[in-house]
Amino acid sequence: MLKRLFAFLSLSISLSVLTPIVDASNAFAGQWPLLPEGNSPEAGEIWGELPNGLRYVIVPTDSAAEAVSLRLMVAAGRAQEEKGKAGVSQLLIDLANFGTSGVSRDQLVQFKLANGINPQSGFFSEVDLRHTLFRLDLEEPRSGGVDIGLGLLYEIAAAPRFDEVSFGEVKARMEYFSGLGISGYEPKQAVKERVLLRSSPYSKLSDTDIRASLPGIELSDVKSFWSNWYKADRMVLVVAGVVESEQVESLIKEKFSTLESSAELVPLPSKDNKFRSGGDVETADSRSSTAGLWISNTVEVGSLFKRASELEYYTLDFIGRIAQSYATDSESLPNSIVEMYGDFAAVSINRRGPVMSLLEQILSADKAVHRIAQHGVRAEDLELAKAEYLNLRYSYDMEVSSKEWSPLVADRLVRCVLEQIPFRYGAKLSDYLQGIISRMTLESVKERCAQLFREKALSYYLELPDGVPLGAKTIAKRLKGMRKSYDFTWEQAGSADQDWNFGAGFESGGMVKSTEIIRFEEYPVLKYEFANNLRMNLVRSDAFKGRVQMMVSLGNGTSEMGIANPAYDALLRTLMLSTKIGNGVEAPTVKDVLRDKGIDNIEAGVTKDHLYWSGVASDDAAVESFFSTILIWMVTGNLNEENFNDELEKLETLVEDSFEENSSVQLDTLLYAQDDRLRNFFSKEDVEALKFSDMQQWLGAVRENAYIEVTVVGDVLPRTVLRDVRKTFGSAPSRSGKVLQPRHGKKVKWNEPGVSRDTFKKGITVGNITLLFPQVGEKSCTSDRVGSVLLPLFEEHLKRALASNPAFAGNLSVELVGEQMIPLSNAVKVRLFCSKEDAAEAEAMMLQAAGSFEASLTEPLLIAAERNALLGLKRIARSQPSLVNLFKQSQGKPNTLGCVVDLLENGFGLSFDEYKDLAARQFSEENVRGVSLMPAK
Repeated sequence: MLKRLFAFLSLSISLSVLTPIVDASNAFAGQWPLLPEGNSPEAGEIWGELPNGLRYVIVPTDSAAEAVSLRLMVAAGRAQEEKGKAGVSQLLIDLANFGTSGVSRDQLVQFKLANGINPQSGFFSEVDLRHTLFRLDLEEPRSGGVDIGLGLLYEIAAAPRFDEVSFGEVKARMEYFSGLGISGYEPKQAVKERVLLRSSPYSKLSDTDIRASLPGIELSDVKSFWSNWYKADRMVLVVAGVVESEQVESLIKEKFSTLESSAELVPLPSKDNKFRSGGDVETADSRSSTAGLWISNTVEVGSLFKRASELEYYTLDFIGRIAQSYATDSESLPNSIVEMYGDFAAVSINRRGPVMSLLEQILSADKAVHRIAQHGVRAEDLELAKAEYLNLRYSYDMEVSSKEWSPLVADRLVRCVLEQIPFRYGAKLSDYLQGIISRMTLESVKERCAQLFREKALSYYLELPDGVPLGAKTIAKRLKGMRKSYDFTWEQAGSADQDWNFGAGFESGGMVKSTEIIRFEEYPVLKYEFANNLRMNLVRSDAFKGRVQMMVSLGNGTSEMGIANPAYDALLRTLMLSTKIGNGVEAPTVKDVLRDKGIDNIEAGVTKDHLYWSGVASDDAAVESFFSTILIWMVTGNLNEENFNDELEKLETLVEDSFEENSSVQLDTLLYAQDDRLRNFFSKEDVEALKFSDMQQWLGAVRENAYIEVTVVGDVLPRTVLRDVRKTFGSAPSRSGKVLQPRHGKKVKWNEPGVSRDTFKKGITVGNITLLFPQVGEKSCTSDRVGSVLLPLFEEHLKRALASNPAFAGNLSVELVGEQMIPLSNAVKVRLFCSKEDAAEAEAMMLQAAGSFEASLTEPLLIAAERNALLGLKRIARSQPSLVNLFKQSQGKPNTLGCVVDLLENGFGLSFDEYKDLAARQFSEENVRGVSLMPAK
């Protein structure tokens, strides 16, 4: 590892101290602190306001990795732009990604990398109608890291970089993307207003308006917007995480007290409460090629700081999620669909999809809301929804999470400021929600649903792409006619419990052969090996309260299949979930059985490494149920040829309709034609190669011979899981399947170096240039992972090199590919979409930039990038699915888990000169394999 410690950039700011205005107020009106009635700040929390009007809140949390999250809100957005100057507020925040008067772009990139932030993601800044938000999430900030983060936010507020070169680049990029209609500048609040209000001056602005205004915007306009609106009394600063509150407050006072207040505090524009009438059906032009549908009801709830109103808010949130899941046929609770609009709460069920299925979507959603209005929620659904909603307390859910992750707490505080939702977190919020949800009865929910979703209270808003000949009257008439024929017969799911005969499948006994304990971050990982070549991994942790995640793997997936391709994987995933187990026509599917046993988030799939099943339960009692169901599938589950043919037909239709199919096949053929394994891994779906007999034979071999690996992550006792494994898989006969490893096998036959050129005939006007830079050096843990160190630096270097052409810089994507290959075949893949006329210039610029990458590296940037890569590995420990996936290829050595543990313990072990040598060889012209594929006409 690089020996020299990372030298954090220091901000030397010399700004004149401005006289603060005494007794200033803040443009974000409302209660402060944002606490429910009768509540006071917790120990360590500080809610303050500076004499110049800037509000600040500091909330210490026990965040993972000692993370600290910073948010700076400014009460200025699109609504504050002058007429004819659309885009000024966005240009200002884009400039912040180039640094400030006191912080260079290199210093900014270095700081982001060292704190686990992707340099290409900016400050996670966003502009809405009435506010601008800057975000910084620091992972394991070293000494002084929080001070520097606060200094960066202060610099953005006090001293942006206003130079013509940076301004020209951000303006050119916005002009280019607004010309394509994909600038992404439309604020979320504008979408909400368009759906809920009869009229809004902001919701009508589009990329066309931005493109028309940009030629008239000068750097002086951006300066003017900043000097008018970036004032202390229009700001709120949020700090959440592992911090010393008094120390942070002292730093805030030292820096932010120097900001100037407004000469006259201009309040935020008042909100128009002229909502669309209940029973209305309205249509509008879509901003994309897809159709959108919103079914809304707006309820006056009053101030949420009153207990009854806050109770109503969470009741609406809970019922709204259930209604959205019904309308979209979702198997789990979606994100919140309740939005606050002043004293009103808007419940908006929404769907978006292709125009081809528009009427089907409308009728499906309409039928769902009428069903829930008449019948409420099914008893079994209500109990499942209660459990799932309460489980969200331990996930990243802005509405109901009580997990003390600093980004989550910071985002909750932002939402509280903007929408005046009382601030609760931790055990307090957990207990509060438990009390609300547990008291809900089936009858009370039914009564509330009848009020919320009655027909005359709902407004229907549809966005339709150009050329769709449907008007509001036509849709309303169609709905009225169809409602008479709705069938609300609810089919009850039958019990899946049956008496299974296991003797036919497994006969001999199996005992634990060896036990190993590995430390992964804060978790002990217990690894058991059985005498029958079965492995068990257990990560015991109470960090994921209310969730036990399980996976059963059967190796080695499709690694040795000649017909394996993405279509095979897609078809098998679908068929596994619908496979019937047991005997008889009425036998349930695997999915039915698992859901009947209280297991959700059910997934099945196949990779190069393994065929797998995974699911989530609320406690360890379901572990044996999960294992036994998979065992039943292994013994009795069989593919159904009729089902196979039905799913194959659907897949064929999907592939035929896929975008740019012909050119993708050509591209993959040109890139990977020299090696069958590469071609199979990267190729487009080969539907014609799928045969029922082949899949049936392969599945049979996997179930009979492949090794079995069981993984459990959650608060589960080892002896409990060991008992469950013994009762199920422990008696399986010895597994004879080989254990293939990512680094074993012959070297990949990459194409000859150089860039091939070809054309395609499909009727689109844009082609692409794809460059591959295969991994160089001997295969090892470090070599396989070092690409994650160089990747962000390489992408930053390319984007700077292409900055003179915003179309190139904006259409560039850089990624690592081949990590799942057997043998492992990593490569950096660069893709640029461009026109045929620009192809030669774009190719030359990309190759030249790649060749100069090694010379651009500096030791501080590499140290920061290496730390960023290690933080990415540590992040695995904070995600249950990531922990489970870590055990792919864990049999034999070396393995994925072993590599991760080794890197976290020992680092990458490369010196600065070794990094430079590696970059010079990998990104050289002698190592590039590429294709320039352009339209024929």
